[in-house]
Amino acid sequence: MSDLSLHTEQQLLSALRDGSEAAYEEIFRRFWTPCYNIARTKVQAHAEAEEIVQAIFFALWEKRATLYVTNLWHYLQTSVRNRVIDHIRQQITQRKYWDYYKAFFPWQRTETEDTVEYDNLHEALEEAVSHLPEKSRVVFRLNRLEGRSVAEIAGLLQLSEKAIEYHLTKSLKQLRYRLRDFIFLTAMLACL
Repeated sequence: MSDLSLHTEQQLLSALRDGSEAAYEEIFRRFWTPCYNIARTKVQAHAEAEEIVQAIFFALWEKRATLYVTNLWHYLQTSVRNRVIDHIRQQITQRKYWDYYKAFFPWQRTETEDTVEYDNLHEALEEAVSHLPEKSRVVFRLNRLEGRSVAEIAGLLQLSEKAIEYHLTKSLKQLRYRLRDFIFLTAMLACL
C-alpha cells in the first residue's frame, strides 16, 4: 500500500471513486479539521458542527462512485456552507414554531413536570439505544454518554476512525427517527 499523504486531490478523488478506503481516510485526515472549523465558526456549537461535517463525509463516501468533483476543497467548503444554511433554516423554523406556541398556548412549568418529562425522554432514549446494532450501541454510548473521542474509541475497539464515524452517524440517524416525537419537546425545554 502506498503512502497517500503525497497524493494530489485529483489522485485521491480518482482512488476514492474506485472505492479506496485508504483514499477516503486520507481525504478525511486532510479536510476534517478545516471543514469542522468552518462549520463551528458558523453554527457556534461543537456538537452541531461535528454532525454537519460527519454528514458531509458520510455523503462523500456514499456518493463516491457517482461523484465527479474537480476541486475537492471547493466541493467540501460548498457542502459545509450549504449544510450550515440548512441547519440555520431548520433552527429558524423551529424557533418560529416555538414562538407561536408560547404566544398562543401559555403555560406554567413546574419542577415535577420537568422531572417527569426528563424521565420520559430518558426512558425513550434508552429504549431507542437498545434497538441499535450492538457495535453501534457501544460506539454511541462511549462517545455520547461517556464523552470519549472518536480516536479513543477507535483505539479501544480496534476499529478505524472512519468505522467509528460511520457507527456514530448511523446511530444518530436511527435515534433521530426513533425520538422524533421528543425532539420538539426537547427543543422547547431548552428554550425555557
